[in-house]
Amino acid sequence: MTAHLPSVRRWIEFSLRALDENAERVRSTARVADLRADAYGHGLALVAERLDRHGFEAFVVSPGEDPGDVRTPVVASADPHDMTGPELFGAAAGWRPVLRAGAEILAVKAVAAGEGVSYGHTWVAPHDTTLALVGAGYAHGIVRRASNTAPVLVGGAPRTIVGVISMDQLTVHLDGAEVVEGDDAVFFGDPDRGEPTLAQWQEATGIRALAITSRLSAGFARSIA
Repeated sequence: MTAHLPSVRRWIEFSLRALDENAERVRSTARVADLRADAYGHGLALVAERLDRHGFEAFVVSPGEDPGDVRTPVVASADPHDMTGPELFGAAAGWRPVLRAGAEILAVKAVAAGEGVSYGHTWVAPHDTTLALVGAGYAHGIVRRASNTAPVLVGGAPRTIVGVISMDQLTVHLDGAEVVEGDDAVFFGDPDRGEPTLAQWQEATGIRALAITSRLSAGFARSIA
């Protein structure tokens, strides 16, 4: 099951309002914002500029990274008990998600019971069903441990990635969800929209939520909500 298009839509959307709300809420318990790894894929310059107004005592950044012209002191390390990261970016349960990520569906295909999917046929269709091929893979930073386990929102319904994630594509078991080519598959985002959360991806993959976002590549077009 393959599809080749000259241009594939992959997107990341940032909510600065959610970042502001999380920052105000977390400031009562944390004094330092952990902005390492390019603010864990959220964009260091963008995040640092926004947080500069919230009165943190310091920003922790990775060696060699520059947050730009900010008033908040920039340091290389801090007491972990004073830092906030997962809460700030909404990667922890109960906090507003700052980032949504998704990609377009390239193809929809009917498969017969017993037909295997992707490398090694690690997933086999339990019955006649349909699959969606989505235009994002490990080359774009989708963690391969999401294979056969991580949730995706398609056609307004939560479904699961099936088969091994390839370099630039992954497959979702539609199992009755109605989609067409060009629709979006949302990997993670806002649970108020019915979207999977980073906390769910962390549980499904065993990879820390912010490590998941920090791997998302420039292959995703970024915008601000």
